[in-house]
Amino acid sequence: MPRVLIATNEPNFTMGMVEGYRKLGWEVVTGLLNFRICAARYDIVHFQWPEEFTEWRVPTARSLEEIDRLLRYWREKSILIFTVNNLHPHQHKSSELYHQLYSLFYKHCHAVTHYTQASKHLVLKEFPVAGQNYHLVHQPANYEVTLANQIRRGDCRQKWNLSSKDFVILVLGSLRSWDEMTLVRKAYDKARINRKRLLMAGKLSLIGSRWQIMWMKFFWSCWLWSRKAAVETRFVPEEEVSQFIDSCDIAIVPRLSGLNSGIIHLGMTFGKALVYPDIPGFAEYFTESPNFVYATGDASSLAEKMEESSRLDIAAIGLRNAQVSARWTWKRMVMTCLKEVAMLGMPLAASIKRFVDEYESLTGPSE
Repeated sequence: MPRVLIATNEPNFTMGMVEGYRKLGWEVVTGLLNFRICAARYDIVHFQWPEEFTEWRVPTARSLEEIDRLLRYWREKSILIFTVNNLHPHQHKSSELYHQLYSLFYKHCHAVTHYTQASKHLVLKEFPVAGQNYHLVHQPANYEVTLANQIRRGDCRQKWNLSSKDFVILVLGSLRSWDEMTLVRKAYDKARINRKRLLMAGKLSLIGSRWQIMWMKFFWSCWLWSRKAAVETRFVPEEEVSQFIDSCDIAIVPRLSGLNSGIIHLGMTFGKALVYPDIPGFAEYFTESPNFVYATGDASSLAEKMEESSRLDIAAIGLRNAQVSARWTWKRMVMTCLKEVAMLGMPLAASIKRFVDEYESLTGPSE
């Protein structure tokens, strides 16, 4: 049985990749510790977030040296695959040390995979060392495991004193800057929608001094209170996330930059209409299911698209999103990666090629 190490401790999004390999008959091991102790044999080591290897903190020269050593070790033992989620760690675009960290993964990995063509283009532009890699653009991902694990589905509006007649706008996930907070605040206030209500299901993840962060959080809390927003501040287990998505009419994506957005993956999987920014790459998710796109960072544009969504059949849009997303299975994505790696012609990829050949002899090449 072929073996893969998915080198992460992230417990939610990663479960899709875990199940993708398992459904193909692979033995799956996870965890950063297994990467560090170098005590087992794997056909593939699969990476997602380089910043996790420095505990989500800016790396030091010493940590970079250690990671470089470990990547060199594994490069001689296994095929290394890096699936790109971010161009830079959130809120650290200008960090030279993080740039060096990401460059190490591009330097040592045999294959780099992307969810969009824009991701590939931007990575090659930002990281010259990535030009030596084999790059693969595959389908987007979905949250099929999260969807299957929900305790219950259905509207939970009464929990937050929301009426069935309200037009509920969902902000899901972290707001990462004052600019994102301002975008949501101004757009919501500008939107001329009868019985609009804001459902805030996330936290503030801000950078600044202690007093700056305290002030921003206080200001945000006052604004939410003044708008009678429904706010959930407690930690919500993955198996209960549907209560928010099922209780809203639309979900907004208040990002100012990035390659991907979990809000898009999650919203489409759960069949919800989305209002998203025209960031390069985001539109690639919606080629088969047009949603509502606004000018990035423009509160008036976001407000206009929220208004437009309130006048249209958003249930039909959400249904189409779910249908499209249902085809983005992790099994299919993983198999695409394996087929491409098998064609690299490297000695380390021989076991992967044998697996692909045997699997396709049983299921056919269309599987």
